[in-house]
Amino acid sequence: MKPLFTFLFLFSIGFAFGQTQTKGNPKADSLDVNLRPVYDLDSNRYEIIKIGNQYWFKENLKTTQYRDTTRIASGLDDKQWKETKSGAYAVYENNPMNKSKFGLLYNGYAAASGKLCPLGWHVATDKDWNELEKFLGIPAAELERTGERWEIAPKLKVSQGWKASSFSGDDSSGFGIHPAGSRLDNGEYTTLGQYGNFWTSTVYDDRYGLLYLWNHHVHYNTNAVGRIYTIANNGYSCRCVKDPEKPQPKPARK
Repeated sequence: MKPLFTFLFLFSIGFAFGQTQTKGNPKADSLDVNLRPVYDLDSNRYEIIKIGNQYWFKENLKTTQYRDTTRIASGLDDKQWKETKSGAYAVYENNPMNKSKFGLLYNGYAAASGKLCPLGWHVATDKDWNELEKFLGIPAAELERTGERWEIAPKLKVSQGWKASSFSGDDSSGFGIHPAGSRLDNGEYTTLGQYGNFWTSTVYDDRYGLLYLWNHHVHYNTNAVGRIYTIANNGYSCRCVKDPEKPQPKPARK
């Protein structure tokens, strides 16, 4: 009886450990090291979720510095925000509580810098967003269409905090989009409680001294997910995706 008792005891401990590791992330594998929390240079902690074959931050980015330790410009007034051609961020209506809850609003120059996310991660590209949306149900033929597409937004939106409507979210994917609003290219803060806007790092056009990037967004009053391009002087949220694994070099033949 003693060996059997020992086996059952060890099994129960292992089962409980696995349950603890995956609680709150139903897609987690307790042995997957890629699901360990990630920290930026400001010591902000980000939980990770795996959706399909991708690893995403579960929260919007909050860092005030690039991964090379360069500080990102902030505190810009409306005129400065409109005219800058460099990376910058804003806190919605300069309220610290909004940073804590929604993260920061970055302009497109910061999003396209290639160094906004921690090492090993990058601001999601248009292709990254399309892969996520395809996994959650948008048909392949719809992915690269501009405008509102399909009806998967409830899977992405949290259930609370949105302006009242009949288009609620259940966040069944675990992605957890909050209605963080935006800062327009004229410096105005707008649509808190209504929109979750996200930059991609993919350039749409950069001719004539103007930079346009692709944007993906969800809205309180629709189940569709939008895909448009906008000028880089807007301020939106950013999400990080893990860089693709580099192929291992083949061992040299002896």
